[in-house]
Amino acid sequence: MSKNKHFLLVERFNYDVEKDEFIGFEEILVLMGKNKDEKYSGSYEAIAKLIYTVTTNKRASIISFYKTVVMNYLLKNGDAHLKNFGVIYDKDLKYISFAPAYDIVNTCVYLYKDRPALTLLGKKLWAGKKDLVKFGEQACYLSKSQSIEYYNECVNALQSSLIALKAYIQTNPNFKEIGSKMIDTWTLSLDEKSYKEVPDAIIRNWKKD
Repeated sequence: MSKNKHFLLVERFNYDVEKDEFIGFEEILVLMGKNKDEKYSGSYEAIAKLIYTVTTNKRASIISFYKTVVMNYLLKNGDAHLKNFGVIYDKDLKYISFAPAYDIVNTCVYLYKDRPALTLLGKKLWAGKKDLVKFGEQACYLSKSQSIEYYNECVNALQSSLIALKAYIQTNPNFKEIGSKMIDTWTLSLDEKSYKEVPDAIIRNWKKD
């Protein structure tokens, strides 16, 4: 954020400042041979398989992808579709890696009944810890202990963000409406359960406000 908190400054991850040249980037959608109308058709398991197949630093890439998926679920981002994952590569194609995370937002505070863009374990619902750990084991080539470790890292990040968000609202009351909804959805993620949608009881409270 800019110092006055009015602007979000984004640095391109596909540009090498030192070399003054662009790094190759390709969306998962294109690598799967699909068009933009199919960006919501597919699964996170299929993405994991593709990333493991095409990247040269397979271990690091798959761990990064797993954490990205977990964070999308914890943050309640229902727009993590096939165009929002990708790989970066050098001009000789000797180094191909999972691209840094991008375009992650909390969609449920705007679309109350929103669900994940793609399937995980065959379902489009807000998976809890049990299913996300299983996804790590079954699709991301991780052991159960590794999946739990990385899942817990993501939870710790969410908890830190909750503290920061609450503090931000105190000094920026204009953000209270959206910020409070974000707090509700993130707190929901911390109970580690799976939900079809954000529970009606939470949504009714939002509508009262």
